[in-house]
Amino acid sequence: MSTSGSDTPRRIDGTAADSAAVSVVMPVGSVDDRLEQALQHLVDQETTFTWDFVISLNTPDTSAARELEDMLDRCALEADIVDSSQIRSASYARNSGGRRAQGNVLVFCDGDDEAAPGWLQAIVGALEPGTAVGGHLAEDRLMIAGQESWRPPATPGGLPSFLGADYLVSANMAVWASDFEAVGGFDETLLRGEDIDFGWKLLERGIELRYAGDAVVDYRHRAGLRSLLEQHYLYGRGMAQVLARRNPPGSDGGSKLLKANGQKVHKRSVINVARRGAIAVGRLHGLLDARRIEKAPPVPAWEPGSATDGESKAA
Repeated sequence: MSTSGSDTPRRIDGTAADSAAVSVVMPVGSVDDRLEQALQHLVDQETTFTWDFVISLNTPDTSAARELEDMLDRCALEADIVDSSQIRSASYARNSGGRRAQGNVLVFCDGDDEAAPGWLQAIVGALEPGTAVGGHLAEDRLMIAGQESWRPPATPGGLPSFLGADYLVSANMAVWASDFEAVGGFDETLLRGEDIDFGWKLLERGIELRYAGDAVVDYRHRAGLRSLLEQHYLYGRGMAQVLARRNPPGSDGGSKLLKANGQKVHKRSVINVARRGAIAVGRLHGLLDARRIEKAPPVPAWEPGSATDGESKAA
């Protein structure tokens, strides 16, 4: 195991998943019991190929690195730990881990979910040149009692889609490192919606997005109604940010900014109405933010004699 902040890319050439060097990348925001369970499920993976493991540690907690090393020792798991605490962001953490990874195949998962047996073999086995793969997110085993019908399925028998265009969920996906680099990884300027944006960038590049139903990760949701509504409000703002920048692949451009996605839910309920309302409010606020930015006057260039670059005059 090693700990370093270097972002120097190290690539191994390969042309097919069955002969590829594979790196599993996991962003970690908290070193806790859920993470230890996630790590143990990685230890139990059986594969026909070798793989290395990169953990992108995205927390300002100064004790987290030591605690993580102790946890890895308990799990008998080796990992390259990347310090990504400079910016508290899942996109930044994933990009930092992806830049550090040595494999020419990058497999992403999260530190609060649990990979099912055979997950890694299945998702890498489904990857071919010119493709990227999303696995199945199983929501039953880790579901919070009483919240079963609060959300539409994360992977409804296939890849999720937004406005008719598929995307990958970063909690369970595999992509060639060369394609990850070519599209610039995840957009770190987005408030949310980075998975949608990333998938659409791959589609625009001509990459086929595939679904591997046998590559299963047990997916964990946040607890509580307030958390749900706050999360989906931010999803809405992120969706608006994405749509302000690009059209859904395959669309004619048309009116899109406030078009409903039309996801199917298990059953209609007051909570689902509230959840969709939170998304709609978020998208409206995101649209207003985008228009304010468009109308804002350009920031004058810094010139000698003005305030020192990087300083603020405000108290």
